[in-house]
Amino acid sequence: MNQRHHIESLIVVAVAAYAATHFSRKHSKGSRRGKQTRHRERRTVEQIYQCLGDIYFRRAYRMSWLSFWKLHDKLCGPIEETVAKAAKIRKEARGKEKRKRGVGISNRLNPTPPPPPNGTISTSVRLACALRYYAAGSVYDIMSSYGISHTEVFESVWYVVDAVNASFNIKYPRNHDEQKKIAAEFKAVSAVEFDVCAGAIDGILIWILKPPLEDAKAVGVDQMKFMCGRKHKYGLNCQAVCGVRGRFLDMSIICGGASSDLVAFEGSDLKKLLDDGILAHNLCLFGDNAYINSQYMVTPYPNTSGGARDNYNYFHSQLRIRIECAFGMFVQRWGMLRTAIPCNVSVPKTISLVLALAKLHNFCIDEAEVIPANLLSQDEQNITGNRNGSIPLVADPLIAEIINVNTTTPRDLMGGGEHFDDAPRHYRRPLHNDALRSRLCNHVESTFKTRPRRREP
Repeated sequence: MNQRHHIESLIVVAVAAYAATHFSRKHSKGSRRGKQTRHRERRTVEQIYQCLGDIYFRRAYRMSWLSFWKLHDKLCGPIEETVAKAAKIRKEARGKEKRKRGVGISNRLNPTPPPPPNGTISTSVRLACALRYYAAGSVYDIMSSYGISHTEVFESVWYVVDAVNASFNIKYPRNHDEQKKIAAEFKAVSAVEFDVCAGAIDGILIWILKPPLEDAKAVGVDQMKFMCGRKHKYGLNCQAVCGVRGRFLDMSIICGGASSDLVAFEGSDLKKLLDDGILAHNLCLFGDNAYINSQYMVTPYPNTSGGARDNYNYFHSQLRIRIECAFGMFVQRWGMLRTAIPCNVSVPKTISLVLALAKLHNFCIDEAEVIPANLLSQDEQNITGNRNGSIPLVADPLIAEIINVNTTTPRDLMGGGEHFDDAPRHYRRPLHNDALRSRLCNHVESTFKTRPRRREP
């Protein structure tokens, strides 16, 4: 009897040992069901920095070593919270799966999943992986650099998106003193000292692949509402306002690529605030002729060729064109925007991603991080070798002529909303609210300054 009891005990122990081993292999984090976890050697950001040095680290991560850690200090807590929240969701999902299967011996022996076999991933590594991905780094290079899985790279990308959006904000300032400071910065670069510009506004196409029908239905529109006819690309109409240094003051993404800039702006929160009188007295935004001239939006005079109005148009563009420079810096800094966002990324997640990139762009400007003239050749190869195509950055001679700055812009993503196809008819040729523009035109005339002669090609 004792021998039989002893044999049964050995059998129970053997079964328990097998079940524990099987459960561990089957459910180890980062492994496919039924396959053993692949061993990876984790590497820290410090180790990567020692390999790269200051110059190449800045080129790879779009910011200096010191700025990286300043950003990490800001995002560390939110990243940890996002990771913990995701882990809780996964745990609840596992619990539902267990209840569906029924609780067996492995569930009793292992009430909680085992720790990651390769060790936890630090918040600094997650941030570094995300920045490299935003800069158009290869997922496979990121995997091998930090010793993490393909899945963890993408999870890090979205953890950082959520953390950035929770930690930073892009909303046009309501404070009149801040608005006047913005106007003073524009005045300092204006050849005729325009003192009313409190921001430059324009739209850019956020390129996406054709969204699935269910995604289009989820946001309440047809798939073709995302097709920009002028650029022959699917995308989102992104409206943005910037300051003189290219820092985004406001950003709104609520329309598909088929929408005009006017309609996208009319539906934005900023438009409602402007209607409510958010701007200080005599301040306005500078926009192109895709918008309607009003008491808070000053546009160029259409169809001019010489004379006072043409001179005004030139000096108006001297400030308005800053938003085009901002878009150029934005896309050059985060190279993933030069390729189409994959169709497996939903429209709401795409919007969250772009807003996070804009906030990181602002952080870099606040830290005086200049975009390196020469980016990593691997990043450029990843962009131009994308199977869905890519957007080139081209030198803009008009910008060089007007503000004497050599910069590149994504011309294939700009100007797609410059039409009135979807605008109400009474908006198209307004004949009112011209007082501020007339005053600026008269001011230019009083300075006796004229448009410079165009440079010979």
